[in-house]
Amino acid sequence: MPTTRRALLAAPALLAAPLLAAPARAETFPDHPVTMVVPFAPGGSPDIAARLVAPGMSAALGQPVVVENRAGAGSTIGTRSVLAARPDGYTVLMGSISFMMAPLTMDPVPFDSAASFRVVSLLATVPYILVVRADFPARTLAEFHAFAAANAGKLNYGSAGNGTPLHLGGELYRLMTGTGMTHIAYRGTGPAMADLLAGNVQMVFADLPGAAPHIKAGTVRPLASLVQDRLAGFPDVPTMAESDPRLRDYDVYTWTMLSAPKATPDGPVQRLHEALAKAAREPALQPRLADLGFALVMNSPAEGDAYLAREQAKWGAIIKRAGIKADF
Repeated sequence: MPTTRRALLAAPALLAAPLLAAPARAETFPDHPVTMVVPFAPGGSPDIAARLVAPGMSAALGQPVVVENRAGAGSTIGTRSVLAARPDGYTVLMGSISFMMAPLTMDPVPFDSAASFRVVSLLATVPYILVVRADFPARTLAEFHAFAAANAGKLNYGSAGNGTPLHLGGELYRLMTGTGMTHIAYRGTGPAMADLLAGNVQMVFADLPGAAPHIKAGTVRPLASLVQDRLAGFPDVPTMAESDPRLRDYDVYTWTMLSAPKATPDGPVQRLHEALAKAAREPALQPRLADLGFALVMNSPAEGDAYLAREQAKWGAIIKRAGIKADF
C-alpha cells in the first residue's frame, strides 16, 4: 500500500451554471455556522472523520461546524446537494473516494468531480477489510472459498453502496476468484455492518474505521485486508494477496477528503484548510485516528486538486475497462 494511500442523475439546471458567490475574505470568514455534508449514513470512514475533526474545526473557526448525513445513490445525493449550494465555503463535503468514483459508474455521467470541486485537503487514506460474522463457519479466506463453492448462488455480500469502491472491490474479488456472490448495496458501511450482524448478508467489504469497533468487540471476524500490506492495528489479518495467488495484484483502499464547490473563493478555502489541519493534528486526536486506521495526509489545496484529478483518471480507466455500471 502506498505511504499516502489510495438512480439519480444531477439536475442539469443545478449544475450547468454555478451560483455567484458573495465576496469572502479569509479574515471575515466565517460569520455563521459551516455545514459539513457526509454523503453516507453514519458509521463509515467519512462520517467518522467528519465527527472527529468537526469540534476542532469549530474551535479554530469560531463558528460551529455541523455534520450532516445525506446518504443515497452511492454518495451522489449528498454530493449533488453540495454542488447545488452557494459556493461561499459554508457548505462543504467530507467525502471518500466514492464521491469521485460513483459518478463514473453512471450513464450518463452526472457530474465531473475533479472539475466541479476544489479540494480543501486530502485528510487521510483508509484501508479496506473483508469481514464475516463471528459465528461464520469459515475462519480464513481459503475456507470461505470452499464454503462458497459448496453454497453456490446462496451468498450475499454487502458494500457501502452501488458504484462505491467497496462495491468495485467486491466485484474485482468475485471476478478474480470466480466466487459466486450477489451484491447488496447499502447507504454506507454502518448499515451494511448492521445487516451483517443480523445475518442478512454473509460478508461485507468495509472500510477499516467502520469495521474496527465490531472486530474489537468480537462480533465480526476479519478474513483479509484489501490492501497490499498488513494493517498496523490488526497485524494478524493476512492480505488478499497473501491469502490467494489469484489475488496477488489486489489492492483497493479509500481516502477522506474535504472539498468545496469549484467557485468557492480562495479566502474561505484557506481558512477551512487551516482549521482542518489544526484539528487533525491535535495531539489528543492522533492516537484515535491511528487506532481507527486513518493514515493522516493533510496536503495543500493545490496538491489535493492534483491528487483528485489523478485518482479520477486512474479509476475512470479501470471502471471503463471492467464495464462496471451502477443501477441506482
